[in-house]
Amino acid sequence: MSQPELHQFLTGATSGDAITEQALLMRQWLRDLGFASDIYAWHIHPDLAAEIRPLTSYRRGRNERWAIYRHSIGSEVPDYLAGHDLRLILIYHNITPPAFFDGIDPMRARLARLGLEQLHNLRSQTGLALADSAFNAADLSRAGVTDVAVLPIALEAARYQLPLNAGLAGTLKAGGANLLFIGRLAPNKRQEDLVRLLFCLRRIRPAAHLYLVGDRWAVGYDRWVEQLADELGVRDGLTLTGKVAQQDMITYLKSADCYVSMSEHEGFGVPLIESMYLGLPIVAYSATAVPDTLGMGGILFHRKDFEALAELIDFLLAGQPLRDRVVACQKERAETFLEPQVKTLFVDYLAKVGLA
Repeated sequence: MSQPELHQFLTGATSGDAITEQALLMRQWLRDLGFASDIYAWHIHPDLAAEIRPLTSYRRGRNERWAIYRHSIGSEVPDYLAGHDLRLILIYHNITPPAFFDGIDPMRARLARLGLEQLHNLRSQTGLALADSAFNAADLSRAGVTDVAVLPIALEAARYQLPLNAGLAGTLKAGGANLLFIGRLAPNKRQEDLVRLLFCLRRIRPAAHLYLVGDRWAVGYDRWVEQLADELGVRDGLTLTGKVAQQDMITYLKSADCYVSMSEHEGFGVPLIESMYLGLPIVAYSATAVPDTLGMGGILFHRKDFEALAELIDFLLAGQPLRDRVVACQKERAETFLEPQVKTLFVDYLAKVGLA
């Protein structure tokens, strides 16, 4: 009897990208279950050429009936899969509303609109839809997709056991209160609001510093954030790191004093679960999937009153009992996302469609 096949399809594969990392992890799960499983992508970063196969190299197996498609933006992939008459397990990672990019990045706005259109078109081919948050599941239901379930992002504990970058850790510890946000520089992430918060916090803690870790992604947005910091007189307290290696990412997470999010659109928010797992207290704007991801962890706020938030963060950093309670709740919540639990849930979903 031939080995069963179940492959994954992505629009793009990039090192350090959450969707790509989850696909690589799921590939291992599938292989552990006895499937022949590879990952195919339309765009592949050169660093991943040995791990990911070009989409055009895919050839459907004789007994192959299902495929896994991860949808997060408009691309050629849905039409390509439609031509192969495969039943889909659709994994939905959310599409950032195009309005965030209108007038800033027209191409990104166009691809977002295309992705939303394709979500409707994918309904007939989808046999099981998995969203990585309840917020995303609601998106799918509104698009008319049925048989929707939630499969959260899985946290691989081993990826967070690397030693710290000693030099970077020393620099961070030598400073004042260090605020951290991780995410590509993009309008929906609202990094400019973090700069406004820094301005208010420095009235209380003059040595406070904001670290923005993530790819300088949206056209010109990173420069605008820096310009705002110049105008507010806090440019010396702002560091845009660009994309960093996993060891440095862990160092920032373990050495910062508070993780702060002003993001107005998150489909999940991987840095939130990383912060919870590593014991970094979180203060986050309660928007989109953020409350789903945090659960009872972290501190949520509903209004961007920067002066009041600066006082809250100062109180959190100065009050060890409060900090300890927040961190304890976060660590309990983080257990929900550990790999063994998520893998078990995934296997259960496969069984429901007769694949396990």
